[in-house]
Amino acid sequence: MSKAKAILGLVVFAGGMIAGVFGAQIANPAPPESPWRPLPPVEEPAASNDLTHYLLRDDAKGLAKALDAALLQRLAGAIEPLVDIDEMVFTGATERQGDILSAYVAGGRAQSGEKVIVGLVFRVRDGKVVGVN
Repeated sequence: MSKAKAILGLVVFAGGMIAGVFGAQIANPAPPESPWRPLPPVEEPAASNDLTHYLLRDDAKGLAKALDAALLQRLAGAIEPLVDIDEMVFTGATERQGDILSAYVAGGRAQSGEKVIVGLVFRVRDGKVVGVN
């Protein structure tokens, strides 16, 4: 009798799992496809790549030559709370109406010493960085 109860319990459990999977598919359908066509990916722009190297080397002179004062302030706000950048990972770039948006993930340490990551997007136009987000 106990063997039959164990088998019945397993059958009920498996049936509940299968019903749960099907129920989840019905209750949580896949999101609809975007009505907008995606922007085409492009190669990493040299200007934004140069900025990542300046940030990794903590090269203030290189950054000052590459960006004006307003963009340097925007960059400071964008990388906050990072005080020490250990890595910069290029995640992709796309072009729209002559502007290239180049995305990065910066990892490093905050003032407190804890590890932090932030996302950065550089806007490149005519081979020059003209925006930072």
